[in-house]
Amino acid sequence: MQGTLNIPSAKSKDQFRRIETGIHISASGGIYETTKKEIEPDSYNTSSSGGTNYPWAKWGRKDDYPQQLIDAVSADPAATLLEKRAALHWGAGLMFYNKKVDEKGNERIEIVPEEKVPAEIQDFMWMNDWPNFQQGIINDFEWWHQLAVQYITNYKGKVLQVKWQRRKDVRAELRNINVSGEIENYYLSGRFGMGNMSISEAAKVPAFNKFAPTQSGIYMHRLVSIDKDYNPQPAWHGITRWLNIAAKIPRWILANIDNSINIKYHVKIPMEYFLKRHPIEAYKTGSDERNAAIQKDETELYQKIDQYLAGEANVGKAFYSKVAMGEDGKPLPGWEIIPINNEINHEAWLKAYGTASMAITSGMALSPSISGQILPNGLGSGSGSDLREQFNFYMQVMTAMPRQTTLEPWEMVKRLNGWPKELHMGYKDVILQSTDQSKGGFAKQNEQAPTSDSQQNNKTQP
Repeated sequence: MQGTLNIPSAKSKDQFRRIETGIHISASGGIYETTKKEIEPDSYNTSSSGGTNYPWAKWGRKDDYPQQLIDAVSADPAATLLEKRAALHWGAGLMFYNKKVDEKGNERIEIVPEEKVPAEIQDFMWMNDWPNFQQGIINDFEWWHQLAVQYITNYKGKVLQVKWQRRKDVRAELRNINVSGEIENYYLSGRFGMGNMSISEAAKVPAFNKFAPTQSGIYMHRLVSIDKDYNPQPAWHGITRWLNIAAKIPRWILANIDNSINIKYHVKIPMEYFLKRHPIEAYKTGSDERNAAIQKDETELYQKIDQYLAGEANVGKAFYSKVAMGEDGKPLPGWEIIPINNEINHEAWLKAYGTASMAITSGMALSPSISGQILPNGLGSGSGSDLREQFNFYMQVMTAMPRQTTLEPWEMVKRLNGWPKELHMGYKDVILQSTDQSKGGFAKQNEQAPTSDSQQNNKTQP
């Protein structure tokens, strides 16, 4: 299992070098990846204390896994891919709707206008700034496949307020293995992973129990993890090796730009040229006056050569000079202008960057068409048809489970507060179409078919 890159122990500190925030490499250039034991070290402990000074389960060996990953991703254009995934998850925004099944068994939706939503629900959504709350938990889901929601009740089972707590600032208490086997509390702090942290710097909040919701607390909504006890790890976290490769290439190119001397021509001028222009007998005061005249002549000549060769107006100019012949019949040294080729070739590195970019995009489960990726070799985004089909596939297949998870808080509040069970919340979709179906090239929720291959009515995906 790949993960972010951890700083080694003090014993091997000298064998490592910090190359970027959150990224370290060994002297041999090897990348150190996390394992389950590193990302969830407390899951290997058998005592309820976990063999640690803290009552919560560490997230990474130094309890700083999320911040390390955030720093590594944010330093690469891959961060925009996560923003794109969050935007696709959000779609065209939230909507209320009712479900109906026709005589053929097809499920249809009927959008409920805002003015027909009960006033109590509208007031609750406004008081809790629900659209921004929803966008917060969407981003946490795309980063961690998990989101922490704090439910505040009236102590009689009715939810009065919901709060999005940043997942990176939440730690689960070690399971009570002696009694319930459950996570009974969570801890909130912005200092996790900073070192020398005291327990008093984290706020202890009970785990919310939807079966006995009289007490406020935090509920962790998440996708099921096949091997993590406390922190699910999305498959895209495996891109960290490629992130390291992609991060090195711009640094290599920038180093060449900063440290290279860009010389286009080597102009050779025989010293005899200046000596003959300034014979010693022409100067009454001797060699000092002559040397000063030669130096002045050199400076002015170099400036004239620069003016003659440099700039777009001088492209393709010819240069003429006379060459004398010696007694042996060979030409004597004369002026020469030798072009200097720039041997720095970025092509191989750009190809490597393109490979890393494709691997990162694939790791994010996005096609080049959706990501808008253009590679150095000119390949990348496909045709409009490819974009339409890839986009519609992603929206119809890849967003179903994520959306179900991020809509769980609504379902939780709706049931606990006794709101109408038939009233559902979902995300509006924009469905790309071919122009023979829609002149605008897209359809709104519950309109025409999503692709040119079908004319059936579109089913909604909450």
